[in-house]
Amino acid sequence: MFKGADRVLNQTGDVPLEKPTEGLSVALRQAIGDLQAQFFDLEAGRVNYQAMKGSPEYDAYLQKAGLLRNFDLSQLKERREKLAFWINLYNTMVIHGVIDLDIRESVKEGHGFFTRLKYDIGGHLFSLNDIEHGILRGNSRPPYGVFRPLGQGDPRFTFIVAPTDPRVHFTLVCGSKSCPPIGFYTSERIEEQLELATASFINSQEVEIIPFKNVVRISQIFRWYHGDFGGNKRSIIEFLLRHLDGGGKKDFLENHKETIRVRYRAYDWSLNH
Repeated sequence: MFKGADRVLNQTGDVPLEKPTEGLSVALRQAIGDLQAQFFDLEAGRVNYQAMKGSPEYDAYLQKAGLLRNFDLSQLKERREKLAFWINLYNTMVIHGVIDLDIRESVKEGHGFFTRLKYDIGGHLFSLNDIEHGILRGNSRPPYGVFRPLGQGDPRFTFIVAPTDPRVHFTLVCGSKSCPPIGFYTSERIEEQLELATASFINSQEVEIIPFKNVVRISQIFRWYHGDFGGNKRSIIEFLLRHLDGGGKKDFLENHKETIRVRYRAYDWSLNH
C-alpha cells in the first residue's frame, strides 16, 4: 500500500496564505458539515465513500484541507474549540485516507494507515495516531504500542488537549463497523455531544448484559484503553452505569457489579460504508 515515505494527504488544494486566517477553522467546519449532510448516514453510522469521491462537496473540503498547511493552531484557545477541531479532523482525515487509497473492505488493507497517512497543519505533520494518542489522549501509548507518539522536545506538545476525556473514544471513527457512529462536533455544544455520543454507544449492542451467565460483554475499546477508564473492572462498570439508560439492563448491572464477569466483543474492522 505504501511505498517509500509517509503520505501527506493535504498537499493538494489551495495555496497556503501568507498569514493564517482566523476564519479557516469555521470554513473547514462548514466543509465537513456539507460532507456530513450529503454522505453520512448518522443513524446507521455509515459513510458513502464512493458517492463522496469527486463530488463538489468533497472537492471543497480538499481545498480547505490544503489551507491547513498554513493554519496557526495557537488560534484554538479554549479546550472546547480544540476538542471539536481535532475530533472532526480525525474523522474526516480517515475518510480522506479511505478515498485516497481506494480502500474497499477494511482500513487494515493499508499497512500503516494510522501511522503513515498524515496532514500538514501549520508546518507540523500529524498522523491519525498522533491526533488520537498524542493530542487527544495526552501523549499516551497506543494499544500494544511501545512508544508514545510525541517524543521529548516535540513542538507538537503545545497542542495537547489535557486532561484526557475518556468520552472522546466514542467520537473517533476509524472507518470500521465496530467504531462509534460518525457524528459532527461543534465547540458550542461539545460537552452535550460528548455525553450523547457516549450514551448512544453504551446503550447500543456494543454493551450486552447476559443475566443467566452473569456476564457483561463490551467493546474492545474498553480493553484497549482501560487506563483511560480508570484501569480496573470497578471503574469501567461505574462508567457504564453512569451512561446506561434506566431499566432492567442498568438495574441488573448495578445489583451484580461486584460479581459480574466482563467479556469483550470481537471487533469488526470491515469498512463502515
